[in-house]
Amino acid sequence: MEEKLSLARMYYPVTVLGPGERLGIWLCGCSRGCEGCISPELQHYDASREFSAQEIAGMIRASGLHPDGITISGGEPFYHPKALNELLKSLISLSDDIIVFTGYKLSELKGSGLEAVDEALGNIAVLIDGPYEAELNDGKGLRGSANQNIHVFKHPERYAGLETAERKLQTVYHNGRLLTIGIPEP
Repeated sequence: MEEKLSLARMYYPVTVLGPGERLGIWLCGCSRGCEGCISPELQHYDASREFSAQEIAGMIRASGLHPDGITISGGEPFYHPKALNELLKSLISLSDDIIVFTGYKLSELKGSGLEAVDEALGNIAVLIDGPYEAELNDGKGLRGSANQNIHVFKHPERYAGLETAERKLQTVYHNGRLLTIGIPEP
């Protein structure tokens, strides 16, 4: 049976989660339970919002968007690693500048022994890893707390200084409600 993803929302343009005008994709489902989670509403996996990777990529292609990059967050994107890998492979033709936020450390992902995880890591430009720790939120960079690492695998010229970059928030009206995008200050 094909593994699917629970899609919370997609939004374009996102200007605060990486360089340029990006497509933001937020997925549901996370069992990590980090205290102070930025998106606690996305921890529950919502089967009513399930889509295959091909369906999500098809929605994006049908929109005619040409984003400068793509940022995937959640929930936990690696909650369903096979489906995430399929999504990444489908999106690479739109942009190979893909940022993924995960609560797992890179060493945990590499140590999983899962082929889909290894392949997914090969399709990511930047991985921002590690569990959020509220007491380590220093208000710096494109990460929630100082224990998280920014791993740049592709396009290093675009990502110089991400650890210390000024944080910004973007507030948008989406599906009848206000949505704040970005990494909040402590």
